[in-house]
Amino acid sequence: MLEIRDLKSGYARVPVLNGVTLSLGQGECLGLLGRNGMGKTTLLRAIMGGLPAWSGQVQKAGQPLDRLPPQARARCGIGYVPQGKQLFLQLSVEENLRMGCVKDFGRTRAALAETRALFPRLERLFERQAGMLSGGEQQLLALARCLCGAPDVILLDEPTEGIQPSICDEILDVLHHLRRERGLAILLVEQDIDFLWQICDRVLTVNKGRIVGGIEPAAAGSIEQAKTFIGIEG
Repeated sequence: MLEIRDLKSGYARVPVLNGVTLSLGQGECLGLLGRNGMGKTTLLRAIMGGLPAWSGQVQKAGQPLDRLPPQARARCGIGYVPQGKQLFLQLSVEENLRMGCVKDFGRTRAALAETRALFPRLERLFERQAGMLSGGEQQLLALARCLCGAPDVILLDEPTEGIQPSICDEILDVLHHLRRERGLAILLVEQDIDFLWQICDRVLTVNKGRIVGGIEPAAAGSIEQAKTFIGIEG
């Protein structure tokens, strides 16, 4: 579904990604783990087209995306939930969801119905201004808005940051459902290793803009053993 080959990128003349290569299959969840400033968010931005690729390739289902702007990549089926959510805070929940129907505005009614089914917590909030929601509700809205575009690949940047456990559980339930029922592929940046272990097929570690290791949670034994293997303390 998504293939990255020797991708290099950065900001101005400062290199951040130093040759990242990875692949993501249909229905797979791939986690990216690493300390702050190691290039995880930069990688998602480069995949989405928010940063130019200095070299390397980004392909989706064999189609090169390197020359496409972000809106074209979204129409190709890549969804992005950035860190910080980036909602339209003055608009209502429903209006934010309508903005997510980038591939086909004709499916807005169906997308809203799907959101009501997948996110019952949001259903009673459709008319409320997004800026009046709690942090957890805003995170659910950001994910729901992304899904309104009917992506088959989504990029998630630290969806559990500052979010209460009950909302994290709802996010997990939705992602498991979409993987099982729709074959959704997920590239997940996350600092919470317990969350990663509940959803990811593979977890890659990122250091100084490179993939430096990886592990399969199902084969790793306990989380504590995995932390030792990856090099995380505590």
